[in-house]
Amino acid sequence: MDPITIGVAIGTTVLTQLTKKLMEKTVDPEKVGKAVNWVFSSVDHFLKIRKQKKAKDTPIAPPPAATSPAEPPAKIDAVEVEKKTAAVQEVAQSLQKGNPPPAAGGIYLAALDDFTLEQLTEEITSLMNQIQTYLGNLRFEEEKAAQYGGLTFATPLVMNTIRIQQQEIAKRVLRLNKCMEKAFGVSASDLDALLAVTET
Repeated sequence: MDPITIGVAIGTTVLTQLTKKLMEKTVDPEKVGKAVNWVFSSVDHFLKIRKQKKAKDTPIAPPPAATSPAEPPAKIDAVEVEKKTAAVQEVAQSLQKGNPPPAAGGIYLAALDDFTLEQLTEEITSLMNQIQTYLGNLRFEEEKAAQYGGLTFATPLVMNTIRIQQQEIAKRVLRLNKCMEKAFGVSASDLDALLAVTET
C-alpha cells in the first residue's frame, strides 16, 4: 500500500478517463491532477513521519493554489481532450519522481496528540486499502469493457459499474484530503470537481 503508487494509478486511470467531463465542467484536469498528487504525496509524508522514517519537523510543499472558475470552452474537440489527457498522465507520472522541495512557506505536521495521530493513521490506512480495492475493481471492469471493444462499446451495466468505482475512489480521495487538512492544517482544492463528474 504505497500512497505514491496509488496516487499515480488514480491519475493515470481515473483522471484520464474523466478528462473530457472535467473540461465540460470548466475545470482544468491538470489542476485536479496536481491536487491529487499533493494529497498522495502528503499522505506518504505523513505515514513516513508516523513510521519515523522522516522527522516531524520536515516540511512539505503547500497544496496547489485554488483555481478560479474558467470560461466554458467554445468547443471541446478530440484533439484538445487528447492534449489534456496527455498532460494529466504527465502530472500523474511526476508524482513518482518524489515530493517537490518545499517552497517558501513549507507546511509542517500540526501539533496533534498521540491519540489523534493514531486515529488519523488508522483512518488513512483504511481509506488507502479501500482505494486499492476500488482500483482493482475498476481494472477488472475495464478488462470487461475491453472484451466489448473498449469503453465506447461496453454494455450499460459495465459502464455503470466503472462509474461507481470511479465515484467511490473520488469519495475516498476527498476523505483523504480532509485527513490531510487535520494533519497539516491545509487541504488541496479543486477535488470536489472530481466527485461531481463521477456523479453525472
